Amino acid sequence: MDQQKKTVRTKKGLKEYTYLGCPLTRNRSPWCFRLCIPDGEGLGQCGRVAPHSFKSRIQLGIEKHKHEKLQAHCEKLERMYVNALCNDYYDPGIRIEEGAAEIVIPVDKKLFHAGGAVHGSAYFKALDDAAFFAVNSLVDDVFILTVDFHVSLTRPISAGQMIARGRLIGTSGDSFLAESVLADAEGNELGRGEGAFVKSKIKLSPDIGYE
Repeated sequence: MDQQKKTVRTKKGLKEYTYLGCPLTRNRSPWCFRLCIPDGEGLGQCGRVAPHSFKSRIQLGIEKHKHEKLQAHCEKLERMYVNALCNDYYDPGIRIEEGAAEIVIPVDKKLFHAGGAVHGSAYFKALDDAAFFAVNSLVDDVFILTVDFHVSLTRPISAGQMIARGRLIGTSGDSFLAESVLADAEGNELGRGEGAFVKSKIKLSPDIGYE
């Protein structure tokens, strides 16, 4: 909401002041309706400090604990992934965040088909892995399983890196829905994938590399 200049009469004469209000309700009352989402500095859409951005020490402590727990979980998943035997062949890199994951696979001639470009199976692996770990980042007790995954191939690649970025879309019953996009280092899209994932009965433990 644009700041509006108002004029009032005081004992010392006329005085100009700025009158702020809520840009969502158009209400000019001095109190906050707590409807907007404060920015990173705690300011509401009206430009003033939003009271609902204030957090107590207990709230901050809870958030810190959750962040540290999530970070530890994601790091364990990353180590589990890179140490999996099947990845010795692809030599991938991985980065996992809450509800998102990124897989980087270097392009190597051992991945080529007869046409001189990366085989579609490597596309599938990168896309599925990215979506898979985007889901598993939000599940900290058991291993996730892919039950359905569809891939669309856009263009070939024969040099550089394949970078797949996955994210959780939502849930449907007992299934988690996720999608991923595959691109080269310059950002050119190579393919897309989407699918459904479910919880398995395999516990996340050091026995499977989750440590």
